[in-house]
Amino acid sequence: MKVKALITAAGMGKRFGALTRTTNKCLFHVDGKELIVHILDRLREAGVSEAVVVTGYQRSRVERAVGHRARAVFNPFYRVSGILGSFWQARPYLDGKPFVFTTSDHFFHPSVLRDCLRVKSDICITVQRKKSYTREDAKVIIERSKVVRLGKDIPVSSAHGEFGGLTVFSARASRAFFRELEACFDKGDLGGYMMDIMSLVSHKHAMPIRYAFCGEEMRTEVDSVHDLRAARHLSKVFKTGRGPKSRG
Repeated sequence: MKVKALITAAGMGKRFGALTRTTNKCLFHVDGKELIVHILDRLREAGVSEAVVVTGYQRSRVERAVGHRARAVFNPFYRVSGILGSFWQARPYLDGKPFVFTTSDHFFHPSVLRDCLRVKSDICITVQRKKSYTREDAKVIIERSKVVRLGKDIPVSSAHGEFGGLTVFSARASRAFFRELEACFDKGDLGGYMMDIMSLVSHKHAMPIRYAFCGEEMRTEVDSVHDLRAARHLSKVFKTGRGPKSRG
C-alpha cells in the first residue's frame, strides 16, 4: 500500500529565541532551501509523493514555501493544542492509511528515512545514537530489539538513544493511533505528546515499536542558532558523499 506523509509545521519554536519571533523555524535556510523543503525532497526521494503539511504559526509563509509539493492543512488551535492538535487536523487524510510522520525542524541524510521505511513493523521510529544526552532530549530505552520506553524523563545514564523525529505507521497502527488520540481529546487533554499516544498504541494494541538507528552526524534537530549552523555543516558533508554511515 502506498505510504503517505505528515509534516507538522504549526509550532512557534519559542525555544529558538528571537529569530522565531518573525519566522517559523521550518523556513530557515540550509544550502539555499527551507528546512521543510529539504524534508519534502527527502520524502520524494524515498518514494513518498503524497504529504500533508499542518500549518499554524506563519501559515501563509509556510504554505508559499510548500507550494504544490504537499497538501497544506491549517491548525487554528496551534497556540493552545500542541502537536496532537496538528495530528487531529490531518486525521481525515491519514486515518487508517500507512504514513510517515516527521517534524519540520530537523535536517537529516536521505538514508535516515530510507532505513526507517525498510523496517517491517507496525511502528518504526528513528533512534539517533549520540555521545551524550541531555534532560531535554526525548530519550529511548531498547530491550530485545524493541523500544520499551520513550520520554524526556528517562535518566540520561539509561538512554540508548534519542527519538529522531521520524516515525512510520502501518495502516493498522495509523487507525489505532487516531482512535487513541480521539479518546485522549474526549478527556479534554489537548497538551499531550505524540510519543505518549504512540506508546499507548504499542502496549494496548500489541504493536511493538521497532527502530532504525542513525548516527550522530546523520541528523540534527534545529532548536538553536548552533543547531542551524550544524545543519548547514551537515549539508556540506552530505554533498561530499563522505558522510558517516547511518548504522552502527
